Amino acid sequence: MSITDSVEAHIDSIMEILFAQCTDLEALLALARKEAEAAEREDFQEVLGLVSQRATLGDRLEVYHRQLAELRAGLGEGAAAALSSPVAARTASIITAIKIEDARSLPVLHAARNEALARAVGAANARRNIGAYRSNDRLIPTACDKRI
Repeated sequence: MSITDSVEAHIDSIMEILFAQCTDLEALLALARKEAEAAEREDFQEVLGLVSQRATLGDRLEVYHRQLAELRAGLGEGAAAALSSPVAARTASIITAIKIEDARSLPVLHAARNEALARAVGAANARRNIGAYRSNDRLIPTACDKRI
């Protein structure tokens, strides 16, 4: 079997994986956009739910990546033509868009984290100050002059 025959025998598998990967990347992009919007609204409960959904898609995308790597290794240079298809180009553009959305939400999430940390430190300081004040709240004996 020649390299061309080997590639032709696997081209359907490569294309199926690329289409599935592209579909999941589009879903991941939609979730990234929702996450950025939720972060800007400071709806961190929604952000957590979206992160969970993104993780599920990320797991599937890792499987596609491994499958493509195995096919690429098995087919050698013959896989290059299939992997340079318009679907592969679309995949790259979606990945770029996902990175842009993540860059949009990252500063908002960092600011929220920093604010939460500052509040936690403030609360700890307040508890410590209250504890110190309460420990000084004991009655101090006072000498009284009974001659008055």
